[in-house]
Amino acid sequence: MTKNPEPVRLTSFVGTLAFLVIAELVLLRIGTRTLIHIPGLERYETPIRWLAEVGRFAYFAAVVFLIAVLVALAVRRLRRSGPVAVIGALAAASFLLFALAGRFLWIEPAAVGWAGMAALVLALIGAVNLGRRIVPLALFTSGAVAAGWSILAQGRGGGLSIQQVDSLLIVSEVMILLAALSAPLLLQRPPSRRAILIGLGVTVLSAAVLSASPATMSILVLWSFGAPGWLSGLAYSLALGSVVMVAWAALQSGEREIVIGLVLLAGGGIGMISTYQTGLVVAALLLMGDAPAAPRITVARLISSPLDETARFHVAPAGSGGLRVLDS
Repeated sequence: MTKNPEPVRLTSFVGTLAFLVIAELVLLRIGTRTLIHIPGLERYETPIRWLAEVGRFAYFAAVVFLIAVLVALAVRRLRRSGPVAVIGALAAASFLLFALAGRFLWIEPAAVGWAGMAALVLALIGAVNLGRRIVPLALFTSGAVAAGWSILAQGRGGGLSIQQVDSLLIVSEVMILLAALSAPLLLQRPPSRRAILIGLGVTVLSAAVLSASPATMSILVLWSFGAPGWLSGLAYSLALGSVVMVAWAALQSGEREIVIGLVLLAGGGIGMISTYQTGLVVAALLLMGDAPAAPRITVARLISSPLDETARFHVAPAGSGGLRVLDS
């Protein structure tokens, strides 16, 4: 009898979690904080309030599903052999235990924060078998750890000066931008032309929006993703376009773990002061760590496999007709 390595229950949980994270992020963290700054919307106060309530419901539901996903990911890792699988399970289990202890005030909030940072590192170690896919995940984790360090180690007894805190925040912002720009390494094959065009469109549109209101951009980046928003809006536009391109390409090629993982990373950000957001990043790292390792890319392979051809076709399962068109 063969055991199914991907239970239907976990698949439905992570899909629902991703949907709830999108709803909470768009409606609660971004929508309500943006609409209040638009003149003339006072007359729509009641609909905006309803949108905020829907966002809050999505948040509480996402917390429930996040716990279920972390438990399922830990159990799945424990069913495997090898130290990497055990480390991944330890990341999920330790995070849940410390988050529970913090919720009931059994430990200090700072201890929960440090435990969350440790869980991120353990989850990253649990993804070491990803090959080149580990690069953007390692960059993102480095940014999250730098941001968490800047928060947890400041103030009385923390040991960090104001200049050191600012330096760590800049490092965290640079790391997450580099993670977004290197996100194409997450893909099994080069992105299609359509995905590239969509990414370029998102880059241009977001650059126009952010340049029109840079102050709002900084606030949204800080409140929604935990980044200080000190860098150029163009850098964020390029990062957003890169992530959207990768998500679209992953949808085309059926790489579900990558799409959902990107959603969870976007929802988690580097807001280490939020246990919920840290949990989303832990879940994303573990989920993407279970994805198949990306094939090794060499210069000879890139020359022999032009972008147009590798983007348009992929080999379908036996008996399904051979090559299947992905994009035209």
